[in-house]
Amino acid sequence: MLIVKLLRWLFGYFDFEIKGRFPERFINLAIRNGLNLWNMRGEKEELHATAKIADKKTAILFAQKAESELFVIKEHGLPYLCRVYKNRAGLFAGLVIGVALSCWLSGFIWNIQINVPPELNEYEIRNQLKTLGFYEGVRYDTKEIDNIKRKMKLNDSRISWISINVFGTNAVVELSPKISSGKDNDNDDKKITVSNLKSTADGTITKINVHNGTAMVEVGEGVRKGQLLVSGIMEYNDGTNVMADSKGTVYAKTCRSITLSIPEKYDKVTDSDEFVCKKELNIFGINFPITLCGNPIGEYYKNQSKLKPTLFGNDLPITVTEEEWQKYHIDKVTLGKEDGKKILNNRLKLYETFMLYSDKRSIISKKTKFEEKNNTYYLIADYEIEEDICEKFPIQLKE
Repeated sequence: MLIVKLLRWLFGYFDFEIKGRFPERFINLAIRNGLNLWNMRGEKEELHATAKIADKKTAILFAQKAESELFVIKEHGLPYLCRVYKNRAGLFAGLVIGVALSCWLSGFIWNIQINVPPELNEYEIRNQLKTLGFYEGVRYDTKEIDNIKRKMKLNDSRISWISINVFGTNAVVELSPKISSGKDNDNDDKKITVSNLKSTADGTITKINVHNGTAMVEVGEGVRKGQLLVSGIMEYNDGTNVMADSKGTVYAKTCRSITLSIPEKYDKVTDSDEFVCKKELNIFGINFPITLCGNPIGEYYKNQSKLKPTLFGNDLPITVTEEEWQKYHIDKVTLGKEDGKKILNNRLKLYETFMLYSDKRSIISKKTKFEEKNNTYYLIADYEIEEDICEKFPIQLKE
């Protein structure tokens, strides 16, 4: 149906009415001679219909034979527009230039979508592509894109596969990272992973739970940082030794101290109600200011956002950038002793939250001390903690 409407618009059509004694004769003549009519309706002694502009003379002749008169109500389509605007050469020139410009701009890449796996960084990949000449606003060249794909794989050893697909003015980049094969580059012999567990802190052993390996310490024994806790060498009853990947947990009582501070006098930044909003339109890589104002002078900080409109699911080569400059002022604040103590205690609670985030750590005891020195408030906290102090140290051996 859409194709029929398009063809009718290209060849032109007109609406008309027939008035006379025998309008039904006009219909009979039209059907007998193959005159194509549509949108026909009758009102008393009138007949309304639509036909192609090319059949206008034939329709007038048939109306005369039916002792009726044909009146053209309105013409439609491209021939009608060409006739109306035939003396406006600038309009047609602009149309031709616009079509030519659209065809020329369609050969450029205006939007690049990069789908990267978690192992890779989109910002780095985008910069690498830009260095190789593939960026938003560059002209599309199939041969050059093939070279870019080869260079990307050579320049970045993390990439095992890359594809660049162009859809009109949009491009989609897909990447796949290299997966470690577990083999040495110089030798295909398989490697065996052997590891020891060593201490990450000084402390006294409270619990030992070894899943694989040989425990080298006992409960109640004091250990130093870096001391061997679990060995990857296991000895069987028959005297044979086997090297293995050590696994297990060794808990110990450790001590930890932290000092938090806050000055008695400091500068406080406060936002004001005054702000400046700037907008800029970027079309085909050319910037056009929407708001005619420069960067404000004074104490301001900037927030920036970008809007990229889409049409039928495709990004347009248009970007609207909005900058909001928020004014702020700095106030001199003098902090009282109780307020300073409250702030430092809140910071200490936050520290404890992150310190105890792991389920392998718990606080046994805590001592705090608050003091004021050199116009600064200090909060000193000493902890006794029970935690897993194991750290794996792998040793790669060839089979």
